[in-house]
Amino acid sequence: MIVNLGTVGLDTTETPFKSVSKLVGGSGTYSSIAASFFAESGLIGIVGDDFPEEYMNIFRDRLDLAGLVVEKGKSFHYVSSFGFDLGARTSIATELNVFGGWDPVVPEEYKDAEFLYLGNVGPQQQLSVLDQVDGPRLTIADTIEYWINTDREGLIEVISRVDGMVLNDNEVRQLCQAPNIITGAKEILDWGPRFIVVKKGEHGAILFTREKVFPTCGYPLEKITDPTGAGDCFAGGFMGHLARSGSLDESVMREAVVYGNVMGSFAVEEFSIERFLPLTIEDIEGRYNLYKSMVSF
Repeated sequence: MIVNLGTVGLDTTETPFKSVSKLVGGSGTYSSIAASFFAESGLIGIVGDDFPEEYMNIFRDRLDLAGLVVEKGKSFHYVSSFGFDLGARTSIATELNVFGGWDPVVPEEYKDAEFLYLGNVGPQQQLSVLDQVDGPRLTIADTIEYWINTDREGLIEVISRVDGMVLNDNEVRQLCQAPNIITGAKEILDWGPRFIVVKKGEHGAILFTREKVFPTCGYPLEKITDPTGAGDCFAGGFMGHLARSGSLDESVMREAVVYGNVMGSFAVEEFSIERFLPLTIEDIEGRYNLYKSMVSF
């Protein structure tokens, strides 16, 4: 099983082409749904009693929800906007609501899970979950600018305790105060993890280990609707392929980066998780194989 820790809530997103209000979102939502195409996927998160039943039914069909808490109150709500290039997000409002005082509890049935993804929540929440699990085979963490600014020491402790980090290029620069992502990635590796994946949005991702660098391009798309959640879907695809393969060899890690790119490419084609609802594993494998054919030379 892949256990996913992250926010679960409602997103309001404005773009120059369309705006949507209170669609399901959050790092835990995106990563767990993306991972569920490859392996059993569990979710640790919290929602309010206002969380729409239609989304809860989707979760029930696709996820193990032993770690999802429903508490009286309002769900996490994030409001943001994008410009015409859809490349840079502007945060408008973050309403923590029931998430604000949440202390995650790992259910007994999750404690011996082999794969653990610590999505974008506070470093202290990530550390709490690490303290509750029994030596997963693979642990990967993500973060955002807010936690780099407000709890850098806690974040560095998280980094020192996980096998891998998944960060975007701006987060690497900010965390390491280095203009070059290669220099930054090497510094992060010195803090303890075995690898780091640097996400570069539409330009793909780069896998760094102490011995190797594996750059990949993004999957070329004509239609981009909403980039929200693409990074967490990348992580879900990355973890998912590793879990189903049962191998952490370098060649499989490289494949996993490409599957991450593929899942991120599906995510941006519609708002929220809408693109994943009709998606099949055959669709995923088809895009993966097309990607391979495009980059072969």
